[in-house]
Amino acid sequence: MTEIRHAPFPSNSHALGGTEDFLQRFDRVLRTFARNLVAAMEEVEDRHNRAELLAAYRRRHAWKRSDIPHLRTLGVSETARKRMERLPSKGRPVVRSHRPLGAEFLARMAAVQPLFDSASTPNERRRALKHWPWWPHYVEALYRGEHELAKRKGVPGPSNEAKIMVGKALGISAATVHSICCEIRGQRKECEDSANFPAMTLVEYEEWMRSGNDSEYLKKKHDFD
Repeated sequence: MTEIRHAPFPSNSHALGGTEDFLQRFDRVLRTFARNLVAAMEEVEDRHNRAELLAAYRRRHAWKRSDIPHLRTLGVSETARKRMERLPSKGRPVVRSHRPLGAEFLARMAAVQPLFDSASTPNERRRALKHWPWWPHYVEALYRGEHELAKRKGVPGPSNEAKIMVGKALGISAATVHSICCEIRGQRKECEDSANFPAMTLVEYEEWMRSGNDSEYLKKKHDFD
């Protein structure tokens, strides 16, 4: 009869050594992840700070003396500080003080919260939608919806009519509607899937603002995708 030989079980020392190796590798991976996460967060914070500075610099010709405390919190350049010495004394500030990224995030979340609160009023939802990151997409979607309606009705100049109607409903100018539509069309040319909101009519928009329920439009968007 052939003798059956079984492979020996690993010793406790070998098993312990394998566990230690695994824990060491896991520790290295965890430390690398932590370093990368910290670096990524620092980069995001830096971009946020630079965006605040850029927004302030773009309004430099409108700065007033009342802006000086706000500008100092932003850490403006030496050239900007020299300009601050010559600012007129009258007028309301046009620059916002530095706001940490975490506080900015919480403020933005609070600004859009009425969109998802059934107790919100239609006007609160309208204001909140303008803070929603996809606000320009909704503007352009509304333009397409109203443009199609105007064409069906045989309205002369349906494009201009749609811009006027959408602008009036959203509290912005027809020129702003045109500018936003151009921006979204540019995005669509670069990547069709990044700006593919289906057309929305003002009737659908007003119903959403009234009820807080956008399920029908979301269903249409899902079918559109």
